[in-house]
Amino acid sequence: MTIWINLKSRVKSRTMKTKTIIIYFVLLTLGASTILSAQQQVQLEQVLGTVINNSYAVQTARNQKNIAEASYKFYKSQLKPNVGLRASLPDYSKTSAPVIQPDGTISFTSIRQANSTASLFATQLIPSTGGTIFFNSDIQRFDDFSLDDRQFNGSPVRLGISQPLFGFNPWKYLGNIENLRKEESLLEYNISIEEALGTATELYFNILIAKQNLEIAKTNQLVNEKLLVITEERLFLGKVSRDEKLQLEIELNNAKLNVSQAGLQVQQTIASLFTYLSAQLPENEAAFAVPDIAKETKIDLTALLQQYKQNRPEILAYQRAKRETDMDLAQAKSDFGLQADLQASIGLARGAENLKEVYTDPFNEQQFNIALQIPILDWGKRKSAMKQVEIRAQDLEAGFKQQVLQLENEIVQRVYQFERLQSDITLLQEIMEKAQERFTISNERYVLGNIEITNLTLAQREKDQAKRNYVNALKDYWVTYYELRALSGYDILNNQKIIYQ
Repeated sequence: MTIWINLKSRVKSRTMKTKTIIIYFVLLTLGASTILSAQQQVQLEQVLGTVINNSYAVQTARNQKNIAEASYKFYKSQLKPNVGLRASLPDYSKTSAPVIQPDGTISFTSIRQANSTASLFATQLIPSTGGTIFFNSDIQRFDDFSLDDRQFNGSPVRLGISQPLFGFNPWKYLGNIENLRKEESLLEYNISIEEALGTATELYFNILIAKQNLEIAKTNQLVNEKLLVITEERLFLGKVSRDEKLQLEIELNNAKLNVSQAGLQVQQTIASLFTYLSAQLPENEAAFAVPDIAKETKIDLTALLQQYKQNRPEILAYQRAKRETDMDLAQAKSDFGLQADLQASIGLARGAENLKEVYTDPFNEQQFNIALQIPILDWGKRKSAMKQVEIRAQDLEAGFKQQVLQLENEIVQRVYQFERLQSDITLLQEIMEKAQERFTISNERYVLGNIEITNLTLAQREKDQAKRNYVNALKDYWVTYYELRALSGYDILNNQKIIYQ
């Protein structure tokens, strides 16, 4: 009788201990929820806004766009008149120079001379012909200190043209090339930002996955601690075997190990995101909200494939490279062919001992010159140079076709994936909810002794995997969305072209 009373007391004591642990487990869970609600809440939209405003990736893209804009402005400035002043004040020399005598002999004479010049000039490029119109006003003063002599020579006004007749004219091509380069840089800027948003989205979901793994590991640890207490009671009563208790202890140790590993993974993923954002790590622990999927969208694939041709920089890059190839071919023809340069000018000029006479009584000046260069034997240089350019053009064409095919295939595959994920996420959410319900039921049945530990463990793992599958699908959904934006330059959810200022 005494033994039965002691046994009953021990069982009652253990039962009270079990209830205390269960109550502690519930309070701990509620406490964790309260702490979580008090944490700073981070939204995906906030992260993406920080990417655009602060990240190094977007800053680099913006700098590249600004460089292209500055390059275009430099090109445009070359088409405007150029006005300047050249001067040498003075060019003085004291030396010994050879002087030819009347009888033809040379006498080395000591000289002291100064030669000062000043020239005001203006030039204007003619893009259509590659020539240059120029205007200048020159004055020169010569002083011979040895002979105490001074003279002036000048051209008060000279207007002329310098024109290659058969030469290479790069300005015929540069206008179109620079326009394409500027437009290409703007599209490249848009796509770079979209790629940065996609990278940030992936890093954000890596945090969600890591935090979910940590939450699952902590929950499993608490559950296994509770179940281990119950199993110890049953082992004492002889209702379970030692093997079942050992299995629970293994599950508990694995849960503790998972908590440690998941905690480290959370720290690493948070550090990766904030490093990419070029931002300091948060001082306090932050909660990262799980974004929902957007409204279900039916994508017009044909229209999207038309959009990317207008929004991807590769299209303009090909057109620019093609124009550059045309320019290289024209230069190869010109450099190894007949060349002629025309130089002509009219104006007023005068040399005199007094500066005033240069400007008051100048005479008319005309200059005209054509310089020719005619190749006679070039050993196939011109043909070889042109052949190289033609081969590069063929390679450019083939590479562009392959690039277009790859882009279109990627867009098609991402569209299929995005539409599939829209339906899959709904199913995965249902599976997650049912797996959670099954685990709850299995847990209750195990507490009542109606199922074995193996079935409970299986339900627990299915529940954990269902949660992981759901968050991973959300990650794939949003990453695919931003990949589609980057591939097409088009926002499929809001039906608008993507443009950043």
